[in-house]
Amino acid sequence: MPKTNRRGNMAWLLTMFIAFMVLLASGEWAVAFVLGGIVTLLATMALAGNAARTIQTNTRAARRVSRANPVSRERRRVQMTQAARRASEYASLRPDHDTSGYRLQDVGLLVEEIRKDGLELRQARLLSLDDNSLRPYVVIDAPTYAHPRASLIRFQIGDAAGYSQFVCEMEHYMRPGENLLLPGYRLPLKGNTRLTNIGKWDLQVWVDGGLVALHTFTMSPSLEERRRQFGLDGEAQVQVALEDDSLPISLEELLSQQRTS
Repeated sequence: MPKTNRRGNMAWLLTMFIAFMVLLASGEWAVAFVLGGIVTLLATMALAGNAARTIQTNTRAARRVSRANPVSRERRRVQMTQAARRASEYASLRPDHDTSGYRLQDVGLLVEEIRKDGLELRQARLLSLDDNSLRPYVVIDAPTYAHPRASLIRFQIGDAAGYSQFVCEMEHYMRPGENLLLPGYRLPLKGNTRLTNIGKWDLQVWVDGGLVALHTFTMSPSLEERRRQFGLDGEAQVQVALEDDSLPISLEELLSQQRTS
């Protein structure tokens, strides 16, 4: 829209109005009414131009704010598991917490079990040193801006005494939306003599140096250790708990849940 001179427009309108009043006073009614119509048309056009300029200015300002804060453009609802909510809350209390627009959807541990028909993965809800090995995982929603791009992911598992027992760094090509992150390495459990500090452990996950998840879980001693400490009754109770069919969830079911959620 071409720019107009507001002062010039007002001067023309004032001049035309004075001429209109002079014509009325001199009795030139026909000419006065024609001139009055012209004045009304010009005034309407001036008001319309001012309104258009105001709308254009407001639109440009809104675009500048949107570009300055790209996170404000992300309004998609992301479903989070209960474990993800807790892990996000715990991570937010840390000084190195920085999501950079990433949103945690799920976090947990996968246990590897060696069976006659091959290797099976299940989502861990009970963990003990009788399990073969474990691998952490997270599901993270990446924003649409600045993606896709490669990001550095760091997994770290610490035991009850605060010692690091598992560290894995990997690059992952983050795409907008849901990203399942699963390291290629695993932490051996069964027969691992380094794992002596049972109790409350934690899994921490960083994306490009920002902590996005702090997940806590309990590591129980092996059945042999429980037998030594509690006797046969304790062993029987633990065995019943570990054989509860309602607990394990296969990796296929886990991935299916993530795709349909």
